Amino acid sequence: MMRHPFVVAALGLFALFLLSHLAGGRQYVGVLSGTVVGGAGGAGFGLLYVLAWFGAVLAAPVLLLAGLLDGALARVFRARH
Repeated sequence: MMRHPFVVAALGLFALFLLSHLAGGRQYVGVLSGTVVGGAGGAGFGLLYVLAWFGAVLAAPVLLLAGLLDGALARVFRARH
């Protein structure tokens, strides 16, 4: 099985979001509206959660599709030659 770097990166972004969600990061997202819960640590964790969410929702699907398409095209071109 081929491990394409884009697919690995996409799965890593999904895993980062899942871990931050399971750790309770959603409650600290109020930092976006200016309400900081938990002090500076809560603000940092809230920003980490938001970045992980954007990575999982915006970047990871693109990386996953690009990696799968690249792998499929490479397999087709290898079969032709």
